[in-house]
Amino acid sequence: MMSEILQANIFFFITGIAVIIFTALLCVALFHVIKVLKSLRRIMDRIEEGTEIIAEDMQNVRAYFTEDGFFPRLLGSLMGGKQSGGRRGAKQDKKKTELKIKDEV
Repeated sequence: MMSEILQANIFFFITGIAVIIFTALLCVALFHVIKVLKSLRRIMDRIEEGTEIIAEDMQNVRAYFTEDGFFPRLLGSLMGGKQSGGRRGAKQDKKKTELKIKDEV
C-alpha cells in the first residue's frame, strides 16, 4: 500500500499540472477575447463616423426642404417657370446687407 505522504505528493503533482494547464488555457482565451474587443472597438468607431456623416446628410436634407424652399421650387418647375432663386436669393441678399451694415459701423 502507498503511504499517505506518497499519496499527498501525487495529489499535489497532479493538481499543479492541472493548474498550469488551466492557466495556459485561460491566457489563450483572454488573448482571443482581447482581439475580439479590439475589433469591436474599430467597428464601433466606424459606426460612429458613419452616423456622423448620416446626421450631416440629414441636416442638409432638412435644410434643403425647409430653408431652401423645396416646395416653391417644385411648384415653379411644375408650372414651367424658371426658378430665380426664391427664398435663397432673399437670404443671400439679407446676409449681404448685414455685412454692409457691419462694415459701415
